[in-house]
Amino acid sequence: LETRTVRDLSARIRWNLSKTFSTNILVKSINNQLETPKFGNRNYNLKQFVAEPSVSYQSGTKYRFSLNYKLEDKTNTEGQKEKATVHSIITEMRYNVLSSSTINGKFQFSNINFTGATNTTVAFIMLDALLPGKNFLWNIDFTRRLSNNMEINFTYEGRKPGEAKAIHTGRAGVRALF
Repeated sequence: LETRTVRDLSARIRWNLSKTFSTNILVKSINNQLETPKFGNRNYNLKQFVAEPSVSYQSGTKYRFSLNYKLEDKTNTEGQKEKATVHSIITEMRYNVLSSSTINGKFQFSNINFTGATNTTVAFIMLDALLPGKNFLWNIDFTRRLSNNMEINFTYEGRKPGEAKAIHTGRAGVRALF
């Protein structure tokens, strides 16, 4: 019998500096535990601390830009006692063209220090499918309303985890709104 437990304690503070600028801080304490008697090598008890301050600029409903810093400290208290410290800088942009189109973009740089084997279930969870070292993630999304009940969407995502090659993914979709 497999048991999984997640406890999440978080606090968020938002402060509007002016009509166009605001700042946020998010602090989380997370305990994520998995016990599988048949697969002891997959057991973990992760203690995580996350702090994420951000600043945003918003010009009416047309344009929004934000800059975030994220610190994550993760420790596995079982097994090999893996530890990860992640420093991330994240920028996000949103641009609305009238009421018919939206462009969203995001870029993230994460520097990960990790102790332990990287080819385990625990490492995959602790590293969020990234690798130790410098990681880059980016995406851009374009949505256009074709008529009152039809939307078309184009998405491009890229990632370069650690020393591995970059991975590129593109998607397109049509959605009917009822």
